[in-house]
Amino acid sequence: MDNFKANNLMDKKKLLEIFDYLNERLKENQLQLEITIYGGAVMTMVYDNRPATRDIDCVFSETNFKLLENILNTTKFAFNLPDGWINEEIKEPLKSIIKEDKETYKIYSNLKILKPKAEQLLAMKVLAARPEPAKDFIDAYILCKDLNITTKEQLMDIVSQYVPIKLLGERQMNFIKYLGEDLGYDWE
Repeated sequence: MDNFKANNLMDKKKLLEIFDYLNERLKENQLQLEITIYGGAVMTMVYDNRPATRDIDCVFSETNFKLLENILNTTKFAFNLPDGWINEEIKEPLKSIIKEDKETYKIYSNLKILKPKAEQLLAMKVLAARPEPAKDFIDAYILCKDLNITTKEQLMDIVSQYVPIKLLGERQMNFIKYLGEDLGYDWE
């Protein structure tokens, strides 16, 4: 059973193959699509700190959804992907974000992939602050290292640009405290 689960994970190579395939199907159907990816897909493709992800957290631009649904189903079949391989549930936490800071990750002929800037992704990880097996803590650690964050003030300045501070409760504060400890700082 574990072998079956492992086969459903998407590593960087498989994600790029999937996006290339999607682009070809979009081209065949004369459809342009912009997709913004979040979470594990970004951490797997951009930061190389995850071997793979289970799904692609994303938001699609306005498009012909009936045609897109057919293309996504064809892609699911072609790559033997599990149900839920495309996860648009990210739309809910995005409602809490003060601003979106996106940048282009990759451009194909008919597909443009955007991703949030590292600062926004970090703020979203702090807001989520889910316990293991979620990878929020590891991802936040990598992003803090990447952004050279050494103080709680630096982290809070970034988080407050994207997330209303009133949304940060005890879970998030403990997350930040332990993040500081793991980074080697005292963020009491």
